[in-house]
Amino acid sequence: MRILAVSAGLLALTLPAQANPTLEGVASGLYELEKTHAFLTWTVEHNGISGYTVNFTDFDADLVFDAETPANSQLSVSINPTALNTNYPDAAKKVEWEEELGTDPRFMNAGEFPTITFASTSAEQTGEFEGTVTGDLTFLGVTQPVTLDVSYGGVANPPWFGQRDVIGFTASTTLNRSEFGQTSMAGIISDEVTIEFSGEFLQAEE
Repeated sequence: MRILAVSAGLLALTLPAQANPTLEGVASGLYELEKTHAFLTWTVEHNGISGYTVNFTDFDADLVFDAETPANSQLSVSINPTALNTNYPDAAKKVEWEEELGTDPRFMNAGEFPTITFASTSAEQTGEFEGTVTGDLTFLGVTQPVTLDVSYGGVANPPWFGQRDVIGFTASTTLNRSEFGQTSMAGIISDEVTIEFSGEFLQAEE
């Protein structure tokens, strides 16, 4: 037990102590999604009485970050609509349900539209570490402008990434799925969908 305690103490000494967000010393340039620390969900109201949340498990993003003027940053996102985790309790039915959600024309219709994309068109800094990012979301072949509320979480320089900057963000938005042509199960599933992201971006190697 003492060996474990000493090892944990040594590990803690190698990790950055990040108490507050900061942009001081953060490198500008290309950052790539660090997929082991990235979470993307959508939530609808189910039967008018609860939230039903599903995780996307296969998505990627590139961020061209301007640390001096964050509003000049650019973001592009690509999502595989068939890669879903519903937390359905029955393992066999879970696979069937997730496949249905991903491929059925009533839902993600991935056979016809295999990718969901978002490309930023503008950004605005609204606070020291908060802002909005507006861009074009393409879903089910329909492109609509969507605005994300974004918060910057800070920077770290983990030794296992060779001291490259890792920056963290949260983002959220709400949209109406009917605006993208999806109206299935109206009355059971809400038109309004909440999208939430939390994750990290790793400074690209030169």
